[in-house]
Formats: sequence, structure tokens, C-alpha cells
Amino acid sequence: MGAHWNPYHDAPDLAGKVAVVTGANAGMGLYTALHLALHGAKVYIGARTEAKANQARETILSLQPSIAGTRLPWLQLDLSKLGSVIDAVEKLKNTEHKIDILVNNAGVATKDVELTDAGWEMAMAVSHVGHFTLTNGLLPLLKNAASEKGADVRVVTITSGAHSLFFPSDYQFDFSNAGFLSGEIPYEPWRYRFLQKPLFNISAIHYGMVKLANVLFAQELQRRFDDLGIPFTSMSVDPGAVKSDGGLGVWITPLQPIMKRLMATPDEGSFNALFATTASEVWRKPEVYKGSYLVPVGRVGQPHTVVKDEKHQRALWETTTNEVNKYLKQHGLAPLNEL
Repeated sequence: MGAHWNPYHDAPDLAGKVAVVTGANAGMGLYTALHLALHGAKVYIGARTEAKANQARETILSLQPSIAGTRLPWLQLDLSKLGSVIDAVEKLKNTEHKIDILVNNAGVATKDVELTDAGWEMAMAVSHVGHFTLTNGLLPLLKNAASEKGADVRVVTITSGAHSLFFPSDYQFDFSNAGFLSGEIPYEPWRYRFLQKPLFNISAIHYGMVKLANVLFAQELQRRFDDLGIPFTSMSVDPGAVKSDGGLGVWITPLQPIMKRLMATPDEGSFNALFATTASEVWRKPEVYKGSYLVPVGRVGQPHTVVKDEKHQRALWETTTNEVNKYLKQHGLAPLNEL
């Protein structure tokens, strides 16, 4: 079913649902927000500035005038800064009773290692640590949604096939060492050394590690909710190669015209995330989709072998929690909710 699934005619009625989409001001995130709102959800546009959010809203309304602009509020959110993430969480807690759908979509790809004020590698800080903190902060609202009759609560984290491309199956990961957050890679696999310079503009090895963290996070989030008996679905989603500025920008300039012809549009790139967030099949078959890694569109894929190792799932979660709480304590902020 998934391969032919299209949100324009297959997404169900989402009236009454509240959704949050990070990085919703452009590209695939914008179209994810568009489709959720088109089918009746109230969708918070996660963006760093109001100008970006307003521009995204105008674009969405120009494409789909039937959507009420009031269903597309701005959520001020800079995932590279935990203070901003905490502020966003507090705003949502003060405004909403529940969150039914959370799409951890935002991401960056960096050419060189750039560190945040916490000492975390920028792409890791935005795509993993920021989303980890946001999701944990929103647990009370997600639990409220899960307590409703007929609840169907979903957290979808966008990843990439790059999470397995650069690491051989026997790569020795150590997520108990916080160095993975700051971009310290024990050694560079041959795949990285072979592919990096001739093909990519970005630091591919760090990008691959970030996307692996996304898959592990989604898997461990599902396990923890299952242990608590809370009806909840967590999935990681590979959108495929998407023709966005960021998607094209990872390739060296001579390859970009070729890749542009092969890549999906941002609208098409949103379909897999929309299947994960809305498709009734996910609700009907929890044994298939809970904790799964989806490839376009709606098909359960095989992630890197390390993803199924509970030891690594727990280590990534616990190390990230410890490092985030250490930073929050240093800045006089409350620790994360426990899950």
C-alpha cells in the first residue's frame, strides 16, 4: 500500500489534532505542514524567526487557499540553542492541552566541524540534541493526547539513508562516550574516505553520525513508551533524495544539475513523513510500524545493524540526557522530564 500512498487523496481527516513541525518554513517541512493543515490539523510552524514563519504561511496559503491561516501559528524555535527549545516547550504547554503529532524535521549539514556554545557539533546539536530536548519537554502534552479515547499519537523523526552508507556493519560505535555529540569520530571508515572528496560538499561522516542518532533515538523512544504501556508510535523516516536547497547543496557543484533531475520535489519528499504521521495503516498495524525505519513511501526498511542493539539505544539516550541536563543545570534551567 505504502508505495502508492499519496497525501492528497489518502491522508485522513485530522480535525481536532494538534501538530508541531520543526523546520517548517521551507522545503519538505513546509509541505509536511501544508498537508497536515490541509486535512484539518492545527500545525505549529517551527522556525527561528517570525519573518520566516510568515513567509512559509503565505506560501502555504497561496498553494492551498482553503486552509485557514489561524491553523498555522508560529512556534519560535532555534534547535541549536537549548534555551530557545525550552522556551518553545513552555509556550506550547501554556497554549495547548495536547500534541498529537510531532515531526522532528529540521536539520543542517555542515562542511566543517562547527561547535555550539555547549560544545556540540552543529548538525548534531540541531538534528539530534535539539529534537531530543524538544520531544522530552513535550512528553506531558504527548501523554495527554495519548490518554484520549481513540488516541493515535505519533512522533516522526526525519533521518537519511546516509546513516548506514558511511559505516560498515562491524563499525565499533561507543555512544557511552559523549564525544559523538561533539563530532569526535574514532576513525574514518573507508567508505567515508572514498566518497567524501569526489562527491560531497559536506562533512559526510558527521552527517551520517547525526542521521544514525536520529534512528537510534526513534527506536529507543518507542521502547520506553512501550515499557510504560502508553499508546504511542515513534518512527524514523528517510524521505529519499529531495530537491531542496539543502539536499542539492550536499553534492559538489558539477553533480548538482544531474542530481536535480533525479531528486524528488520537496512536496514529494514530504510524502513518507506524511504516511508516518497520518496513514491509517500505521494505526491498524502497530506490530509493523512501531519503532520502524521507513523508506519512501511507507515501506519498512532495514537500518544499520547497530540500530537494533538495545545497548546502543540505551547508551545514546542516557549519554544525551546526561549532557543536556549538565548544560541545563549550568544555565539554571530545570532538567528534562524523565521517561
